[in-house]
Amino acid sequence: MSIYSFSQTQTFVQCPRKYQYKYVDKIKEKEFESSPDLILGHSVHAALERLYNQINVLNFPTKDELLTKFKNQRDTEIIEATKEKPLQIKGEQTLEDYIRRGIHYLVNYYDKYSPFEGVRVVATENQMVFSLDDQKQFRGIVDRLDKEGETFVINDYKTNKNLPTENKEEYIDQLTLYGLWVQQNYAKYFKILKARLHYLHFDLTDEWEITHERLAAVTKKYGDIINIIEDKKFHYNMGNKKIFEPKENNFCKYCEYYSLCPLRAHLKFDDEVVGGDLWEKTVKGLVDEYVSLSKQESQAKNDKELIKILLIEYLEKNNLLKLFGNTYKISASQSENISIVDKDALKNVLNELWVLNDAMEIDRFKLQKLVKENTLSLEQLGDTVQKNTSRTLRGGNNAPGWQNR
Repeated sequence: MSIYSFSQTQTFVQCPRKYQYKYVDKIKEKEFESSPDLILGHSVHAALERLYNQINVLNFPTKDELLTKFKNQRDTEIIEATKEKPLQIKGEQTLEDYIRRGIHYLVNYYDKYSPFEGVRVVATENQMVFSLDDQKQFRGIVDRLDKEGETFVINDYKTNKNLPTENKEEYIDQLTLYGLWVQQNYAKYFKILKARLHYLHFDLTDEWEITHERLAAVTKKYGDIINIIEDKKFHYNMGNKKIFEPKENNFCKYCEYYSLCPLRAHLKFDDEVVGGDLWEKTVKGLVDEYVSLSKQESQAKNDKELIKILLIEYLEKNNLLKLFGNTYKISASQSENISIVDKDALKNVLNELWVLNDAMEIDRFKLQKLVKENTLSLEQLGDTVQKNTSRTLRGGNNAPGWQNR
């Protein structure tokens, strides 16, 4: 079985089809492009890694030495990233903004934790491989592991300028799961295990204890995800090429595989003409026309129901059975309907009267739901049903900016 990483499982959760393209088909992504955000993150991590490596040999760097490491790392990465073309910077920010942020983060961090006395660093930027169970393995990197008395603490630095919500599931899951590696390698050296997120932009930390119960829950969660992935890989290799279904989400517009994905690939197509000699329209034109007609149909249905209510009120108020317009007329009739109050009791009554079979009507939609939920299988139903394929078209608005990608 493969060794899984947190980013790998997150890719699957985000979109199974993207997972297929990246990890099963191993389709090469577009050439990696660095960004100011990545350079900022790498440079800050490198500076803090060196700081704690020096502290671990009882050499306590000055604040200026910490900033020098940051600047050297930052300059090296900027030179490498801009060899062929300038960095792409979002919005109105400048490269100087990112440089200033990095310095600000490190100065605040240094002032907050210096003189770093009593720190016992077990590992920095440690690449690890650990077992979820007898068959599943996981890998990852711990930014820093500390020993604080009888407590071990997994530290992770974040340079995001947007503060995640306090229940940011993937952050919590990731560090909690990494606790399994700590437990498997250092269990006899600690009594308490904690995780600590450092949000450097906000000078905030988020900390929680990794209890046995929490660790067991997260281990099971990701073990189950891996089981699902392995099952889909098996069926994919057996010929089911649609088993990794695409999932639309907010990350689609940034996906490097969008030109392959059935949810987005049409954006790269030319606007083709379809129809015969006497009737030709473009596909994009037909899409817009179909959605427009659907909206008109829906509005017309709502308008019709409202008019119906008003006309019925008028008929009843004036004791009429027919109304006349300038062009059309409406005839009114009244019928009695029944509704079922107690379905089980009704079945018993109908059965006693020997008319149960005549009164029962099989609802194909309910039957289809039972099959989809695996309550029934097509094999159990045999020749009593037939599997058909149908398509439903649903309209919606185009996302801004997609047309020009």
